[in-house]
Amino acid sequence: MRGQKGQTYQDWVGTESWADGQETEASFGKLLEERYPGARPATLAEQYMHIDWVCSAGSIDVKALKRKSRTGAKTEDFIWLEFKNNKGDKGWLYGQQDFIAFECIDHYMVIRREHLQNLAEELCDTNKSVATASDALYKGYTRSNRDDLISMIRRSDLLKIQYTKLNKICRTSTNTTKATPSSSRM
Repeated sequence: MRGQKGQTYQDWVGTESWADGQETEASFGKLLEERYPGARPATLAEQYMHIDWVCSAGSIDVKALKRKSRTGAKTEDFIWLEFKNNKGDKGWLYGQQDFIAFECIDHYMVIRREHLQNLAEELCDTNKSVATASDALYKGYTRSNRDDLISMIRRSDLLKIQYTKLNKICRTSTNTTKATPSSSRM
């Protein structure tokens, strides 16, 4: 049923993409708990609102590294944005979470959702649709047999808006997790 209209959450559970997301969320959670000791994983009800973690700063949706296209390698150079979900309803870009945390190679970029939404609406012309994922930079793309609407931006575009950088733990040195100041605080 995967990749077909009517695909459910249960069809996705257990896939490689799902497992990668779970691993990324857990890794992010460990970093978050060090910075915000009261941080907790989202409840099931919160997960349906695009929330993976909750801390005193707000609610966070964690996004793992993605491929530019199904056959490519994972990259931090491009960020996929979901304007509409598989059912054609509002995508996570319009969710109830306060922040989106994008995984990068050695850190996470934590961005206010509404700032990202504004940037996405400014950069992406979703009325210009393309037929292949690799052509979806700043354009609309709908996957086969789905009612979604997604687009892609460059990770460097995120530097135009306020973000917090949360460094990953380096296992080969004595470095510890720390937030690197940027133009805003989470």
